[in-house]
Amino acid sequence: AALTGIHAVVAWHDDETLRAYRQALANRDGPLIPLIAEQDIAARCRIERHVCIDTTASGGNASLLAGAA
Repeated sequence: AALTGIHAVVAWHDDETLRAYRQALANRDGPLIPLIAEQDIAARCRIERHVCIDTTASGGNASLLAGAA
């Protein structure tokens, strides 16, 4: 309950222990922290990245930027 700077907690325990963890996380001040209890968490451990090309300087016309390169 006193940890700071975390965005999620991963734990594999019996139901009673997980219930105590959920209560401790729910009693914290600030944003809600999820408790991830499934054993296969690969789908939750992916990084998503976005690439954005800002065309506003050319009036939103991407062909103007392509011709400048």
